[in-house]
Amino acid sequence: MDLFSTDADARNDGTLAVLRSFLFFGVVAVTLCAQSNFVLADGGVVQIQRSAGRYIITVFTAPVPLRAGPAEISILIQDNQNPVLDAKVAVILRRDGVGTIKAEAGREQAKNKLLYTALVRFPEAGCWEIEVLVAKNTEEHKITGVMTVAPSRHFLLTHWWVLSLPPVTIVLFVINQWLKRRQKTSVK
Repeated sequence: MDLFSTDADARNDGTLAVLRSFLFFGVVAVTLCAQSNFVLADGGVVQIQRSAGRYIITVFTAPVPLRAGPAEISILIQDNQNPVLDAKVAVILRRDGVGTIKAEAGREQAKNKLLYTALVRFPEAGCWEIEVLVAKNTEEHKITGVMTVAPSRHFLLTHWWVLSLPPVTIVLFVINQWLKRRQKTSVK
């Protein structure tokens, strides 16, 4: 059997086929780039890692970079390279002139069940002191550190790719229709 069309309506789709393939790969590239923002490793980026007694405590934050507004603080507690899964963890954030934010970190809300996660809201940018308190049985350990929080982004800068999809789709549809009409007039 022949692979080419023998229909009387056969035409040369060279330009249109190239445009369709560019359109397809463009849409795929935009979709992959748009989704890459949401792909974070487990708890985000490592902010602090310290030893406290026999534990190694690692603090992760997301989003990357850490910005004013909602944020996720995740804590990994290790005892001799093994994760500790039965501790009580509290996070205390302090900034002069703003006050103190206290949050209980739990494994229930964590995506990775080896981490303890607290959802917090940073009211403003700047340097924040973080204190992580870990209690297990009768032992209590604490680590402290400083995190830099960047200013929040404007809504349009954060969601530009979502807001640009409808106009881009309309423009691509108009180009498609224009090429179809142009091709029909050249065939006649």
